[in-house]
Amino acid sequence: MRRQDRVSFLLPEIAYSVPAGPSVSQQTRCFCTGGWSVYMDAELLLSILKKEIERSTGCTDPGCVCLTVARAAAELESVESVQVTVSDNIFKNGISVGVPGTGAIGLDIAAAMGVLLAQHWQEGLAILDHATPDVVARATCMLQEGRIKLHHACTPHPLYVRAEASNTQHTAYAVLMHDYANITEVGRDGAPLFSHASTSCSDEAEDKLAQYPVREVMETAQGLSFEQASFLLDFARVNKAAAQSGLADKTMRLGPLLAEINGTGGEPSPEQQVQLMTAAAGEARMRGLVVPIMAIAGSGNHGITNFLGVLALAESLEADPLQTARALAISSAITIYSKAYIKRMTAFCGCSVAAATGVAAAAVWLMGGNYPQAELAMHSVIGTLGGLFCDGAKESCAYKLSTAATMAVQFARLALKGCGIPVSTGIIGRNIEETFYNLGQLNNPGMVAADKLIVDIIDQRRSRQNA
Repeated sequence: MRRQDRVSFLLPEIAYSVPAGPSVSQQTRCFCTGGWSVYMDAELLLSILKKEIERSTGCTDPGCVCLTVARAAAELESVESVQVTVSDNIFKNGISVGVPGTGAIGLDIAAAMGVLLAQHWQEGLAILDHATPDVVARATCMLQEGRIKLHHACTPHPLYVRAEASNTQHTAYAVLMHDYANITEVGRDGAPLFSHASTSCSDEAEDKLAQYPVREVMETAQGLSFEQASFLLDFARVNKAAAQSGLADKTMRLGPLLAEINGTGGEPSPEQQVQLMTAAAGEARMRGLVVPIMAIAGSGNHGITNFLGVLALAESLEADPLQTARALAISSAITIYSKAYIKRMTAFCGCSVAAATGVAAAAVWLMGGNYPQAELAMHSVIGTLGGLFCDGAKESCAYKLSTAATMAVQFARLALKGCGIPVSTGIIGRNIEETFYNLGQLNNPGMVAADKLIVDIIDQRRSRQNA
């Protein structure tokens, strides 16, 4: 079908309106008003993908705390103490997760390491690549001496870190906001040295993508050449290497046991291979192995679900490199697209409703399906997993994301046979764009109280442990 013949087929038939307000962008209202940008340029899609994918060592929440402290410490010749304030969301996501190379969990050790890695702050979320045994030992001493103080509070944005480093003569501070490597302000002795508007280039990229119907985004991804999309294969292989590290490490449990279980019946199915690879990489990352991960939409676990869910399926199906690269483009684009609605920080598991949704669409395409079948599979993922809450980054994320990726492939198979959750049932809208909008409303304001309760539960548990 020629592009010009698809215009009426692309435009949604949605008539209701969305309440106006600063929390609802013009792009988010496109599906309600019919105000779509219909034709998408491949170069625009590629630029968005490249903006939204980055290399990260360890969980992004401890990583951004380490980075913010490092940026503040870089303004001083020496640091004697550090005060760190994080948002409730950063606290929830980072307090129980392994920090690479330390054998420890949580944000406090990440903050202490930031002091010692100040010279590496320009490496962003890859800063923890430099977690040597000497750095870890010195950071542990700082914690034992009480020189690092960290607390969570109500902050200007759900993704927020403020670090203040001090010595006997000077203080310096740094603020990170909106995105995990987005330093918005740096100052010394109370005077700003650097400041820029606290907006995220990620928000802009997501909103640009959401100006187009999901169908058009998928069509554009399907038309990419191998030269255009091959970088996604390289990124997927980085995450595959993390999975292989997890499978080879004798301290890991989930990945190796799944390999043992899945190998008892002969050749593992595509779903079993997806489960194995995503679980192994997720466990390695969450338990603090020093493994680089290609993150997407601000999340390494999204990156594991997205890249390995598709790559493991493509390898099982013996897809050629071009098919695999295009499938990765489809999944990556939909993962990013959903974030225009549900945003970076979520009360529910983003791997389940964002990355797994992308995997479902890519799986349908890899198995020869069409757009209506892809939309059906995406709706089945969201309608089934939409209520899976997020209680922070930790080992259980490996269980959640591998389950979501596996179910995405299963729902793709069902959709190819016409089976799935129908439109206009529960939170499922009349098209996938409306469903994403509904998810966004469920996240905020819908689940704000639940998210706060989860933070309170974590606080109570820590108080009992420290008593």
